[in-house]
Amino acid sequence: MDTHALRNYIFLFLGILFLTFSPLQAGGDYPEYDEALVIERLKSIEQPLVDYKFNSVVKGYIKGYLYWNRRKAELVTGRTVLYYPMIEQYLKEYGLPDKLKYLPVVESALNPHAVSPVGAVGLWQFMPGTATDHGLRIDKFVDERKDPHKATLAALAYLAREYEKYGDWALALAAYNGGSGRVSRAIKRGRSKNFWKIRRYMPRETRNYVPAYIAATYLMEYYKEHEIAPDYPSLELQLTESVQVYQAISFHRIAQVTGLSLETIELLNPAYLKGIIPEHQNGNYVILPSRVMQAFKDYLEAQRPDQLDEKYFDDTPVVVKDESEDKVNYKKALYIVGDGESLEDISKRLSCSVHQLVAWNTLKTDSLSVSQELIYYRAKELVRFNPLKPMEIPASIERLPLQGNQLQSLAISSVADEPERLQDYIIYIVYKREKLSELAARLPGISLPMLMDYNQLPSDYKLRLGDHIMIPRL
Repeated sequence: MDTHALRNYIFLFLGILFLTFSPLQAGGDYPEYDEALVIERLKSIEQPLVDYKFNSVVKGYIKGYLYWNRRKAELVTGRTVLYYPMIEQYLKEYGLPDKLKYLPVVESALNPHAVSPVGAVGLWQFMPGTATDHGLRIDKFVDERKDPHKATLAALAYLAREYEKYGDWALALAAYNGGSGRVSRAIKRGRSKNFWKIRRYMPRETRNYVPAYIAATYLMEYYKEHEIAPDYPSLELQLTESVQVYQAISFHRIAQVTGLSLETIELLNPAYLKGIIPEHQNGNYVILPSRVMQAFKDYLEAQRPDQLDEKYFDDTPVVVKDESEDKVNYKKALYIVGDGESLEDISKRLSCSVHQLVAWNTLKTDSLSVSQELIYYRAKELVRFNPLKPMEIPASIERLPLQGNQLQSLAISSVADEPERLQDYIIYIVYKREKLSELAARLPGISLPMLMDYNQLPSDYKLRLGDHIMIPRL
């Protein structure tokens, strides 16, 4: 995808530099590097995606993970609990090899916020043009390259297409990195479809891409043997669910409904750039901790559009950041392994993932014994949505239509018992279908950004009959 040259050069340089400078000599307290054992382990990996050859480039990358950039290895192995269950599910659904899940380790270190020096973004590092070609939306409100679900689906479709073209995963990976045109030219020049025979005809970053994937595979398969301790994220980020929404909604509103901190909502939903999930006819994914998802579903089922919410919420400020979420909201429990039970069986029973069970119990192997005790975590309480009693608009106040450039609407601030906070704006009740931008254009002195800010709505929001729009008083 032409996105990795600078990063690969730096990483390769560090890896090769390590060949002449041992971290053990520098005082690093790490297991001794045994090259023969590394090669043996590579050969023993079951159902290999590519031919796991070992050369100086692979060696440099592996040592980079194990020594020079060990902190990165701790972070990326810790993030598997967030993204591997979802990626594995999609791979299984579409009949693709499970070991493709190691590719975003190379691409982004499993970080949806990752941005390359040339502008590639997200878990799968899409450039803008490639992203839009694969149906990912990019505008000032959303960058779906950061959406774990949508970006993964787009990447898998891309990879499946390249594999169908070449019939070889090493070539498909190279095409994902450098483009199918370069791979096809290398095949023509080298008169072979063997990646290792034609890689010298590819650009350096693409030539080194499969070796980087091999090193990432080794890391994820054998990090425990090298005493790498994954840095796992909080339980709030681990125990999550996803739901699709179709109407616009703000992070502020989600925080009010669920009681979550804004920071948690932002971390789980990196694709939304302005704190607003815009309207979309095909739906947008919202990821939230499982313990509050029912509250959010309650809210959605109540069919209260975001622009009507002011009647259902008070002015209680939302939490920006909460350092104590895990201790306050989760409790530890024990599960006793029964005869013949596997981690997969238990994960389904406990509604968690295998990766979480491994993380919570620091398991070195997938093998379990009868009566073995496993730690797991549960929410202390499942949050439900209980809206405030809606305020009634006095019957004596009538809605008047908007005529010409003159705004006539419900002057809520004239009602004696309305809260003081409503003195600065009035409410317009929509009586015809139009866009928010069109409404702004018809209001003297009112700009589109002002309406967007007051109502937490995107510029292309389509107004519906009966919508309540807050308009600032001038």
